[in-house]
Amino acid sequence: MSDEPSPPMLLRDVLLSRLLESGLAPEAQDVLREVVPEAPVRSDGQARSLFLRSITAAGWRGIGPATSLDLRPEPGLTVIAGRNGSGKSSVAEAAEMALTGGNYRWQDRTLIWKKGWRNLHDHADPQVSVELCADDGSAPVTVRRRWSGPGVDDCRTEVEGGASALHEVIDPEQISLYRPFLPYSELGAVITGPSTALHDTLAKLLGLELLSDIYKQVSALLKKHQDEVAASKALTETVLRELSEHDDPRAAEAVAALEGRHPDLDRMRLLLAGNTVADDTALARLRRLAVLQAPDRQAVAAAVARLRKAAADAEDVRCTSAEDARQLIDLLERALAHRRRHPDSTECPVCGSADRLDGRWAEGAREQVERLQSEAEAAQAARRELAAAVRDVHDAVQPVPAWLQADEPSLAALWRDWAACRAVPDPRELADRAERAEAVLGDACHQVREDAARRLDEQDGRWQTVAGRLTEWLRHAEAAQRAEDRIKQVKAARTWLQKLTDELREARLKPIADQSQMVWKLLCERSSVSLGSISLAGAAAQRKVVLDVSVDAMDAPAFGVMSQGELHSLALSLFIPRATHESSPFKFLVIDDPVQSMDPEKVDGLARVLDLYAQHRQVVVFTHDTRLEEAIRRLGIRATIKQVSRQTDSVVRIVPVSDPVTQALDEARAIALDGNLPPDVADRVLPAMCRVALEAALLARARSTLRAAGLDWRAIEDRIAKADSLTALAAIALDVQHAIVLDVIAQDHGAWATDLIRQCNKASHQASEPVGDRRDLVRRTERLAKAVLAR
Repeated sequence: MSDEPSPPMLLRDVLLSRLLESGLAPEAQDVLREVVPEAPVRSDGQARSLFLRSITAAGWRGIGPATSLDLRPEPGLTVIAGRNGSGKSSVAEAAEMALTGGNYRWQDRTLIWKKGWRNLHDHADPQVSVELCADDGSAPVTVRRRWSGPGVDDCRTEVEGGASALHEVIDPEQISLYRPFLPYSELGAVITGPSTALHDTLAKLLGLELLSDIYKQVSALLKKHQDEVAASKALTETVLRELSEHDDPRAAEAVAALEGRHPDLDRMRLLLAGNTVADDTALARLRRLAVLQAPDRQAVAAAVARLRKAAADAEDVRCTSAEDARQLIDLLERALAHRRRHPDSTECPVCGSADRLDGRWAEGAREQVERLQSEAEAAQAARRELAAAVRDVHDAVQPVPAWLQADEPSLAALWRDWAACRAVPDPRELADRAERAEAVLGDACHQVREDAARRLDEQDGRWQTVAGRLTEWLRHAEAAQRAEDRIKQVKAARTWLQKLTDELREARLKPIADQSQMVWKLLCERSSVSLGSISLAGAAAQRKVVLDVSVDAMDAPAFGVMSQGELHSLALSLFIPRATHESSPFKFLVIDDPVQSMDPEKVDGLARVLDLYAQHRQVVVFTHDTRLEEAIRRLGIRATIKQVSRQTDSVVRIVPVSDPVTQALDEARAIALDGNLPPDVADRVLPAMCRVALEAALLARARSTLRAAGLDWRAIEDRIAKADSLTALAAIALDVQHAIVLDVIAQDHGAWATDLIRQCNKASHQASEPVGDRRDLVRRTERLAKAVLAR
């Protein structure tokens, strides 16, 4: 089994894992799952430790032709020094842009600010690149960004070496969580922004911005639901006032549905659909009257006309032989029917004569009926037509509708007169009464129907406006009902999320806070301000940073008592522990201009901090302040120092720089080895150069001695400024009286050392003497300089 630690669990995965064990209702869990982003793409190579091998830029900001900063891909301190405008910050920003796709200094800046990203002198397509090495022995990987368009965002990313895509080299969440770049602009933003911004910056240092974003989204969702409920309540009050101005019975029912703590949405839906109890009231009466079916005037007129004609025709036939034949046929058919019922009797039931209705009579009677049939047909047809005409009139006369008596009594009375026509026996009288009753009833029905329709139109016209308003209210009420159902779940989800955030924040902040206190103590060793615990508190607009700060053991507000240098030290104290977290795959730090506003003592503390972290990290520091170099040399810190210089047309060069002692000795050695140099020139120049080397060594030793004695940087510089000779500087360095300094040197190193000091001291005050063995002079100078530095 491998002993290597497993990769850290992504914050998203931590959230989802804890959510399963939260005990929240499924609906509340769904609230959070809906706002959790998709999992980022991860690669198998993220566990590797990455170091910088080189940074290259061309056509980028202050850099014209391509310039490369070569670095040793291993732990150690590298200082890139150069004056303002030399291009050093352009190199630092090139690394940041290559790996992150942006620069912190451009955040929240205007378009005009961003236009200066192209170099003014080099017109080739800009590009920046970083070469990375991993500690697993894999091939180096180069991440390059090229531009062809005018905008800083118009770039393409190229990956060369052991990967084909950027996410295979750099995990987006890790580069954000363990951000290894600290430009000066970001350093200042930590301390100059509002309290909420500082809180968010520190929260970002902890890598909890995902939870903060989710909290904001959940809070926005809660507010949305609460606003929906509040808007619905406000609309309900408005609609109730509007309904009070309407006398429509449906308005009264709408009021009944709206009133109460919880409006009756189902009742309102029925009301708007037209299926309501209001149909049984006055509104329903009007609707029934508006569709009342009166007698069909044309059908009644046709039936009456038919009846009158049939009655006239029947009267005309009644006085003719056809009628006599019809009546005789009727008489004979009755007699025949009687004989069929009484076949054994031949007696006439009319006259009583015997043997009259015998078979012979029956046969003769049937023959007589057949002869009379044709003669009686006209009379029979007239009687049939009259009967049919009567039925037509009766069919046209309908009974009174059951509801009419209650809705319209006067009209019901007219309708009863119309219905009474069916009881009239005489056809002519039936025709006259039906005609008169229909005329009166039809006109009355028409008038009632028109009045009801007009009143309905008036009410429905006003109601349509009300119905539209109620439809709008129903839509808001339904949304509010859904919102009320979710508010409880959203609140529960937010409360749980805040507890989880507090727990993770405390756990992640503790190791960073512990390291921050250690860094602070190194940076501000002699400061009266002490930094204790660091914590984040509050949420939403109440977010704030709580710093346990005291001045001479008295509690004090942090930003009120800290100097600018101390505030910058605080920012560094917060940045470095986060960037050097054990889970970070980035084993390098790139810090731009951290020395600003620091006094010399804090610069010494910064050098110690950088040296501490350089034991296990690749630390690259860009600075224009020479005090950091001086502190590194004075404290004997091992570091690689490189100098950045900018030539005409933005030609930027980066060259290694040695310490002042080594540099002076190298120059003196070059003079000593130059066989073409005239002796008089060598005798004049070489002792002076050796003096420079001794002076540099004594100066470094003097500052360390005075600092150890408890002097502050101003007192140290004042003492050194008063040393007007090499022996005076030696007396300070060795912490002895000026009068005996040479005796002490002779006792510690021998007479050759005092002779060397006299020779070098004399060279700066009088004409040169023959040097003799040039190489030996350089060797003795190097021996004494190293001895002084080693004290």
